[in-house]
Amino acid sequence: MTTATQDTQVASDRRLAALRGNCMGAAVLLIIEFALGISVNLYVPLPAHKSFFGTVFSSATLAAHVIVALALIGAAIAAVIRAVRSGRAVALTAVGLAAILLAAFAGASFAGSQANGASLTMALATVAAMFSYLAAVYNLR
Repeated sequence: MTTATQDTQVASDRRLAALRGNCMGAAVLLIIEFALGISVNLYVPLPAHKSFFGTVFSSATLAAHVIVALALIGAAIAAVIRAVRSGRAVALTAVGLAAILLAAFAGASFAGSQANGASLTMALATVAAMFSYLAAVYNLR
């Protein structure tokens, strides 16, 4: 094996390791996000007739939930970019990002309406995203 071939293989292995780590990090963030979401749903009364930002920062738990969501969106975008660059797990990371965005839109709806359907959509979208990232980790081993 030539040095150029070895260097290419090492670079490819590093890209896949970074993608695996990114997907595993997203899965861990999803677990944290899910736990925070359950806490908000059960224990945080959301104020009525307040602006979105007024509602979000009415509770430390809800603010943490939103901050983790923003970090999660960043991790999901990074995972898709890494997947496209490596040519592996593109569909799984794209589904994960789409599910996270669906959960975010449902969360914004829930903040205004406290509708059970929005809460269920957030939970199911989180599960779909978690499955996608864990399947990607498995697929990239």
